[in-house]
Amino acid sequence: MITVDLLGGIRKLAGFSKVNINVANSSINEILTLLEREYDLENKIKESEIMIAINGVESSVLGGRGAKISSGDTVTILSVVHGG
Repeated sequence: MITVDLLGGIRKLAGFSKVNINVANSSINEILTLLEREYDLENKIKESEIMIAINGVESSVLGGRGAKISSGDTVTILSVVHGG
């Protein structure tokens, strides 16, 4: 099971803060696709507006969207706020 935590604006958009996904192995891409499809978030998750961490490590250093996720991992997705 993989735990997905949603923080910030993405949590408000989704209407929940945590979901457990019953898969043994996955990737960031697969998790995002599942969230979009299963929780009516299609076209609402914008890559440029989120940061994703796997077990507290920013996913870009782990392979970006192709980063592998295993059962027991926690994926955190949070909205990034940009200012000017």
